[in-house]
Amino acid sequence: KKSKSGRAKKAAAQRAAAARASRRGGGGGCADGPCCGPSGSNSGEGIKTLPLVMLIMLTGTTVLPALLYMGDYFSAFLARNHFMGNIGHRLGIGPNPKKRVVSFYEKHDPEKLTDVDSILAKYYGDYPKLVKRLERKYGDYGYFINWEQDEAPMHLAVEKLWETHELMSRQFDLYAPAVVKTGARNVRHNLGFLYKKGRKLWVKQIWPVLEPHLGVPDEKAARRQKLKDKKEAEQKKKAATGQRRKSAEFRDDEDEM
Repeated sequence: KKSKSGRAKKAAAQRAAAARASRRGGGGGCADGPCCGPSGSNSGEGIKTLPLVMLIMLTGTTVLPALLYMGDYFSAFLARNHFMGNIGHRLGIGPNPKKRVVSFYEKHDPEKLTDVDSILAKYYGDYPKLVKRLERKYGDYGYFINWEQDEAPMHLAVEKLWETHELMSRQFDLYAPAVVKTGARNVRHNLGFLYKKGRKLWVKQIWPVLEPHLGVPDEKAARRQKLKDKKEAEQKKKAATGQRRKSAEFRDDEDEM
């Protein structure tokens, strides 16, 4: 009974204290309670900047070297694995000498054909260096001359046209009737015959007549024509200034003098 009465008195005391606190705080919330903090504190100050700056400086001096080390390690990892070169090569950004490299290895070292993509990714953006190393290693100079033209739009278009022509020819040979094949063969033969005759006529009869007016002379003919024009220009200049040519017509005058 004493324990029950003691607990009841303690509970009544707590309720009385809570009521006094509510009256003191204006009926709203607790006063000096754990949730509100001390009643005399100023809650509008916010976070102090100086301690925050000091905290950032202290932690930054330890975190920044670690970040720099991680950045260097990551960049070295990308460089070793040619990450950017792999992306550029796989996406086909810019011209690359893949066709020449494949044919070069087929000629000199067929075992390297499986490594063509990795080699091109390694030298992505620096293909002249790759060309020099391959030519020096295998002693085949001049194999990569004008390799940039392999990726030219006109060259690619011509290649696609020939591939399409070959594909259509194979399909035609497989599925066309015999009569159609015979007619196509005759047409092809007749067109080839007309082309040869027309070319022969152009080279031997038509072009010799048009060449003096439209043709571009070769190097020797151009040099001769240049010397001839120079001589004619000097003669015209001397005739305009009144100078005489040194020829056999005036040797007697020199002897008399």
